[in-house]
Amino acid sequence: MTPAADQTPASPECTLAARPGYQDLHTDCRQTCDLPLPFALGILLQSRCGCPCHPYGSGSQGNADAPAR
Repeated sequence: MTPAADQTPASPECTLAARPGYQDLHTDCRQTCDLPLPFALGILLQSRCGCPCHPYGSGSQGNADAPAR
């Protein structure tokens, strides 16, 4: 199964948390917001996690100003 083109990939923690026995790793995910590359407009160093377990949704571009938890 391949992710949709507009959906951001899940973080390594959330990817592993999808396996049986590792569900508690969702709480260790720290990719809760986009991290821009300093002094480069529009270029991301790291995008936020696209896992649906986060409060901002399933990786959609919804509310980019949602507070990180």
